[in-house]
Amino acid sequence: MIDPAVRAALVGHARSLPGKETGGILLGLGIDVTTLKLTRASPPGPRAVHHRFAFSRDTRFLQRYLDDIYDQTAGDENYVGEWHVHPALDAPPSRVDRRSLWRIARRPNYATDNPILLIVEHVPPEHRLRAYGFEARPRRIWGELTLATNPQTEL
Repeated sequence: MIDPAVRAALVGHARSLPGKETGGILLGLGIDVTTLKLTRASPPGPRAVHHRFAFSRDTRFLQRYLDDIYDQTAGDENYVGEWHVHPALDAPPSRVDRRSLWRIARRPNYATDNPILLIVEHVPPEHRLRAYGFEARPRRIWGELTLATNPQTEL
């Protein structure tokens, strides 16, 4: 489930760079074995580089952002995946996207072995949010997830 403030932040990031990709990280917490609450979507960071069909992360900024939120919430909110903009509609994860998320799923330095990718499909004035789950073990699989808006601001 996605907090309305997270949805608004994602749409705002997409609108700030029309026609270009941008992205960042998602933070959240597990509600139960099948439900994840997305609590924050980072900004891209001041040193992120944005192009029509690609972007480069500001990794130092994102790591500081993650560390700060993790500390502020005593570890309740942690890294759960990535978000980025596709400046097109009906744009599922690319091959590069899939490889990146499977790499994250295999790496022990990430807080999850089942990362999600939230794609903001944006062609002004329209935008759509689509979520995908990734798993690397026992075999590489991925699929679209149901994305529900959480009407509550607190659990």
